[in-house]
Amino acid sequence: MRFGSGTYNVRDSEGLNPEAILRQQPSSMQRTISCRVFFLDGSEHQFSLPRQARGGELLDRVYDYLEIVERDYFGLQFLSLLDPGEDTQQRKWMDAEKSIRKQMICPPYNLYFRVKFYVSDPAKLVEEYTRYHLFMQLRKDILDGLLPVSENSSILLASYVVQSEFGDFSAEEHTDGYLEGLSFAPNQTVDFHERVAALHPQHVGMVPSEAEFAFIEHAKRLDLYGVELFECRDIVDSTLAVGANAFGMIVFAPEPPCGRGRVVDLTPSKLRKISEFPWSCIMKISFKRKQFYIEIRTVTDDETEKDSVLTFHCFSSPACKSLWKTCVEHHTFFRLIAPPIKPAKGIFNLGSRFRYSGRTEFQTMEEVKRRSRTDRPFVRSSSKTSFARHTFAGGSGTRSSDSSRISSDEVVDSPDLSGRVYA
Repeated sequence: MRFGSGTYNVRDSEGLNPEAILRQQPSSMQRTISCRVFFLDGSEHQFSLPRQARGGELLDRVYDYLEIVERDYFGLQFLSLLDPGEDTQQRKWMDAEKSIRKQMICPPYNLYFRVKFYVSDPAKLVEEYTRYHLFMQLRKDILDGLLPVSENSSILLASYVVQSEFGDFSAEEHTDGYLEGLSFAPNQTVDFHERVAALHPQHVGMVPSEAEFAFIEHAKRLDLYGVELFECRDIVDSTLAVGANAFGMIVFAPEPPCGRGRVVDLTPSKLRKISEFPWSCIMKISFKRKQFYIEIRTVTDDETEKDSVLTFHCFSSPACKSLWKTCVEHHTFFRLIAPPIKPAKGIFNLGSRFRYSGRTEFQTMEEVKRRSRTDRPFVRSSSKTSFARHTFAGGSGTRSSDSSRISSDEVVDSPDLSGRVYA
């Protein structure tokens, strides 16, 4: 018998059900996904992978395509637009151990090849090809406004770029206006190109690799070099930006300082460094929901050790976990000889078991030393093509995050930061 009820499936009737559409496609399309990766030189490439492929499979395909040996310095980022409750885009790193489709939710699968760990000294990079990718990444960071540079430094860096691309200055070949149309920094002044051209002759004799090395050497001294920022508030409700790099954790404040209720501008160029904590003095990092904690140990004037805990309030639980993961990854990569073993999954363990699973910087350097390989030949791209498209900027409306899910009661401590450290 049928009573007074009924159901009408609107989605099925309109043929909008993704599963129904998938059933109508050829079986080969059901078994694969297509990922488009944009590279630092402005090029792109499509990679076809099994539907259930993990992020590590795509990463390996990308590394093999580029023929990069020192691959652990790099990663893939994508924009997530489907996080519930968020009104801004999220930049997330592809997790090697998780399914691509679970991380990116739905097509199109567009990803951006980027430097993830910025080396503290370019001399640690064995291959010129690796340094060239770091050079391109830093140029993009400057153009995107993620790496603020003073005008004088910007002109010096641009002169290294010109030396790399144009070679030694020649009065006959490099006439007035030969730099017109090239972008080296945001908000270039009227006489910017003229001042860069004046420095160009000072680099005579530098081959491209030497000019790029000098560029990185100067850029690594900038406060925001290699720092991925996360918006937080301190215990007095002042807005801050917290990040990690090869040396430790850094805290930035908007310029000028702001208090409760004031509109703040966290554009990187408006930030000033107020605190930094080297890894050697950080004992533990942990988070619970939106609260992020840093336990530090300092030595007082009377040479006694004092432990204290700094508390930061993040704008969301996923962002808080993302900040914690970034710190764990940077500490592991730059400070440990080998990654720690992931804790065993227990019945009553509610905290995150995440640990960095790639090779550390030490392991990467040792692996490259064991290889009998000479620098591979490669073609450098032109500024007129590689920096005119596919720019993946952060900006004030883009927050950094990762693709992990988090429970509201999750409490997480960091791995022991005192073991397996190398200088």
